[in-house]
Amino acid sequence: MKRATPWVIATLLVLPALALALKVVVLGYRLSDILPRTVYRVTLTMRLDGHGRDVKVRTYLPASDDRQTITNEEQSAKELRLGFESDGGNRLAVWTGGGVGDGAEARFSYTVMTEPVRYQLDAGLEVPTAYAESIARYLRPDTAIQVDSPEITELAHRLGADRGDVRARLDRIYGFVSAMPQRPFKGTTDALTALRLGEASCNGKSRLVVALARNVGIPARLVGGLILHRGSKRTSHQWVEVYVGGRWVPICPTNHHFAELPASYLVLYRGDQALFRHTADVNFDYRFGITSERVPSPKAKAAFKVWNVWALFDRLQLPFSLLRTILMLPIGALVVVVFRNVIGMPTFGTFLPALIAASAGETGAGWGVIAVLILVAVVFLARWAVHRLELLHSPTLAILLAAVAVTILSTALVADHLGLPRLTRITMFPLAVMAITAERFYLGMTEQGVRTAVKELLGTLVVMLACFAVMSSLALQVLLIGFPEVLLWVVAANIYLGRWVGLRLSEYLRFRAVLTPGAM
Repeated sequence: MKRATPWVIATLLVLPALALALKVVVLGYRLSDILPRTVYRVTLTMRLDGHGRDVKVRTYLPASDDRQTITNEEQSAKELRLGFESDGGNRLAVWTGGGVGDGAEARFSYTVMTEPVRYQLDAGLEVPTAYAESIARYLRPDTAIQVDSPEITELAHRLGADRGDVRARLDRIYGFVSAMPQRPFKGTTDALTALRLGEASCNGKSRLVVALARNVGIPARLVGGLILHRGSKRTSHQWVEVYVGGRWVPICPTNHHFAELPASYLVLYRGDQALFRHTADVNFDYRFGITSERVPSPKAKAAFKVWNVWALFDRLQLPFSLLRTILMLPIGALVVVVFRNVIGMPTFGTFLPALIAASAGETGAGWGVIAVLILVAVVFLARWAVHRLELLHSPTLAILLAAVAVTILSTALVADHLGLPRLTRITMFPLAVMAITAERFYLGMTEQGVRTAVKELLGTLVVMLACFAVMSSLALQVLLIGFPEVLLWVVAANIYLGRWVGLRLSEYLRFRAVLTPGAM
């Protein structure tokens, strides 16, 4: 290694570290903002048989607040019209239609991003003697919440929930109800029924918590919503909010969350409401479909203002995937260098694995490998077919490009027919890259033999998977957007590996018998 090289490497390591420290300490960048967030896509599908009559269906839709953000709402309906109403602060969607036939369907989709919340309940906080009227109504009894029942009062006294500070009272109520066995009853379970049975579903347990809290002077209300897990389901969920210290604090006795709520909870409404109301005898059915994906944190987008290429792409209306590809290619190239120079794994070309990995961002790693194998097989056959024509290189490559184009489109058509949406993204593979990959495979077979060509193909796929694993890290992508000076560390690594004179791993394994004293 030349004398100046260590200084160059040291400079490339120190300068980004100083820039990182400057951004974090002076400019207020937070490393936690680079962590990706989960975004859910919820689709409510409702079907009914109107039998030619007037039909009305009502349900609650989520609204944005400090904890949850609702965007990208879409709706479609067959024979039904959608309108919106407000119901006690809740957002009510109403579908109506006249002379509605059988098989009518309505869909409503939205994107959800939620935040987990956790509250600290201070000890020693006394129960207020009076509340404002807007809050005091949450102390009153309701049809299914029998606040003044002697049984509720006796239980509150037996638990010790009628004395002490707010935290102590809630602890005793929560401890008793959350320990009750859970049973998935259908329909409504009121507070007294839950108490008498000694077991209940989420709505029975929640009503019992509300009844006990109100009985001892703590305002409480029901909350209805969904737990966001990927898949299809009909089940909704209910939990509780109690009014403590001027704010509503969540409690879920069913899933054991006290003064906290995980990010998977989506609020649809507040109050003792039925999620759906509809015209009788219409054979009504519904289902929630939930998908999720990881996206960059909006906080990072707002906070990383120096070298804000993210905002530039937004203004130019360019996709985030393109920015991701541009930023991550140097990282992918470094992975290739490690595999070639340190491990000694042969590949097609120097950076083809990184380019293929970038292309596989839309298909996923598994389907990306299958797409490569399909294209290599087809182009190999095409190359073999035109070999006898003894064409120059450029016309040959043009023919291979045509073969790649036809193969990509045909594969996408077949994948769409078979219901393989990931494989249809093979259309995102760059034609030239795939044609060159297949050409390298053919030349490898004709010039160096089948074994060498297959070995290089497998090496290319292995390195491509390694590149994909690194390049698909959303946290790393956002880190590079906020702290692009990290790329200088990549340059430093390449300088070091560029002067690598050590034994490659494959060479050590091949010659270890010679290198190990006494092994022979």
